[in-house]
Amino acid sequence: MKKFEIKSLSHHPNSIEFTWHDIGGMYHVYRDRELLYEGTVAEFKDGDFNHARMYTYSIEQVENDKVVRVIALQTSAYAEQRNIENPLQFLVMSTIVTKTKIVLSWEEISEVDEYNVYRNNEFMVAVKTNHFTDYRFSLDESYVYTILSKRLLAKSEETLSKSKSVVAGIFGALNPVSNKEEATTEEFRVTKLIGKPNALLIPVLEKQRRTNINRWKFRYTTFIKEKWIKNPNILAMDHYFKGDNRDFDSEAERFRTRVDIELAYDKPKTPLTFTKEIGQTVSYNRAKRFRQKAVASYDGIKLVRLDHEEEEVGFLLTHSVGNPLVTAPEIDYEVRAVMQRNGTFDITGFHDQAPHHEIYMSRGSEKNWMPIHLAESKGLAWMSEITAWQYWRHSNFE
Repeated sequence: MKKFEIKSLSHHPNSIEFTWHDIGGMYHVYRDRELLYEGTVAEFKDGDFNHARMYTYSIEQVENDKVVRVIALQTSAYAEQRNIENPLQFLVMSTIVTKTKIVLSWEEISEVDEYNVYRNNEFMVAVKTNHFTDYRFSLDESYVYTILSKRLLAKSEETLSKSKSVVAGIFGALNPVSNKEEATTEEFRVTKLIGKPNALLIPVLEKQRRTNINRWKFRYTTFIKEKWIKNPNILAMDHYFKGDNRDFDSEAERFRTRVDIELAYDKPKTPLTFTKEIGQTVSYNRAKRFRQKAVASYDGIKLVRLDHEEEEVGFLLTHSVGNPLVTAPEIDYEVRAVMQRNGTFDITGFHDQAPHHEIYMSRGSEKNWMPIHLAESKGLAWMSEITAWQYWRHSNFE
């Protein structure tokens, strides 16, 4: 007997189309609790959607007016435009959940030859294709899947040849063990949080309507792990800088910069609250005696609210903050987020590969911080404009 599973899934500029194995009976297709199809033909075409938005479908097989089997499918619609600066922002992603397997599929990233798949931070497999199927899982457990990949920065040879002296200076002084290939390697991290399969596979009309998420909290912090940072300019009077002397910690009081954003769906006009803090930069002489201190300008941290449709609000956060005491590369990053009132989120961004970056999110009235992206510094050399970014994306299917 054929298994009740997705047979094909395709995305086009004006449609999302999928078929499933025909095992007989009547079929229902829901999109976010709305019944869109009822019939005996095992195929569906959706042409009424917003580009780049993420949608959830339930495909149900019905016999004698009773739902017998369910397929849960989440996919993002084709994007009309692409963001050249962030290849992951509009990447088409799909997740399929059945009783017997979990399938992750993603649009290929140009020039990437291999993808490393992790589940709950444990390595699973390296794949050459843009999909992964997990057959060994519990129906009563949630999972976090991460797909890691790398590629050389486009036209890196040309870029580096024009800036050879800069590269030699930065990497020789700040990170002698680095090499050109490392500095021009872009890293991509795509993470999907998947809820308990048994909960995803409940027939739509039997599911309790999810409690709305009235409050979203988002925190982005950059920090220097070391206690002391030596100035690579040996002639400078500011010979040392004080680091933050800590590891990842959502509530840590020491940092270079911190941004907090809160979205309140339960207030009129759904306000977006934005606060930003910058840690003090302190320098010392060769004997580690205090010389001077200052706080960098807040002007480089900017937030733009992005309203999509009802009960779907997001933001664009950009960050460029430097050392206020000496001329040095700035800490640069960008984040784009969509946080729906039903609890679905899709957050993507990119950043310098130094210093440490930590990103957390909380859903609800309390600060139950969930790590979204934690990236260790590769050394101050990776703050240079010629080195490659690290790209990331985190979304959920619950």
